[in-house]
Amino acid sequence: MNTELQGIASSYAEAVLDLSSKNAQEENVLNELKMVNAVFASDKDMSIIINHPAIRANQKKEILRTVFSGKVSELTDNLINLLADKRRLDLLPFIETGYRELLNKRKNVVSALLTCSETMADANVANIKAQLTEHLGKRLELEVKVDSTLIGGVILRLGDQVIDGSLNGRLKALEKALMAV
Repeated sequence: MNTELQGIASSYAEAVLDLSSKNAQEENVLNELKMVNAVFASDKDMSIIINHPAIRANQKKEILRTVFSGKVSELTDNLINLLADKRRLDLLPFIETGYRELLNKRKNVVSALLTCSETMADANVANIKAQLTEHLGKRLELEVKVDSTLIGGVILRLGDQVIDGSLNGRLKALEKALMAV
């Protein structure tokens, strides 16, 4: 996504977070945004209809009202309707990401993704989480993912920072060093 669209999505995310904070509904709205995006991601027909330029905003809003009626708060419903009116429903995943990042920043929480070559024991995950929490001085939300294409080791993503401790990463670094000689 280009930086202009990121800026637009960030503006929506900040506004929604400010509004949700007034009612102490930050986590609820985040969960609703996740759910809405999960529906769009899992139902390709829905995604095509919602993003189709020939379908009018009122038709899209009616479809969305039917799908999400009683499942989202008034705030999330208003956001969806506004995005439909502005033909910006494609920004929803980026608004969710921006919202989560802003919420984590306000709560002094860092999100991290740990990618392993195989399932890691809970004790090892807890140990890594404890060490990272101590090092960062912030609360940590750690997501663990298994990627069987890794030969061994782990890759840690903390925001924009990537720490590649995988065997694949080490082999690439070695190859790069050898090519430089």
